[in-house]
Amino acid sequence: MANGHSGLQDEPLPEQAQAAAPIRVLIADDHPIVRDGLKKLLALEEDLVVVGEASDGRELLEKVQETDPDVILLDLRMPNLDGLSALQSLQHLNHHGKVIVLTASEDKNEFVQAMKLGCSGIVLKQTAPELIVKSIRKVHAGEIWLDSHTTAAVM
Repeated sequence: MANGHSGLQDEPLPEQAQAAAPIRVLIADDHPIVRDGLKKLLALEEDLVVVGEASDGRELLEKVQETDPDVILLDLRMPNLDGLSALQSLQHLNHHGKVIVLTASEDKNEFVQAMKLGCSGIVLKQTAPELIVKSIRKVHAGEIWLDSHTTAAVM
């Protein structure tokens, strides 16, 4: 081209495109009000997108295969397949996304079991909303997320 313009400058570079891609989140909780609240919270964040929701563990496994989320917010106490059983099943699906257990439970044994089954974070439902958002970003980046309460329990 005479002016040295390749016509490609408007296309994003691969690393730019990757940085702009939102974190794809799947919410699994049997309470509609919790799922709805989380969807509304995450919709406020430009870098997060909810790609699906599930009301029990079996539905979660179906949705994971359909949507291939980056991060799953997983309640431990759900019908038809609880969170721990769902975590175990996810290992067999070769799902490469991260799992954050989002729970009202304070059962230390459940926390330890969830970590053994490969979850990347544990967030209590009484946690401040901004920390749930922060935990998603940190876990997606490859970090482990435990607040002080759950860290003490897991240790």
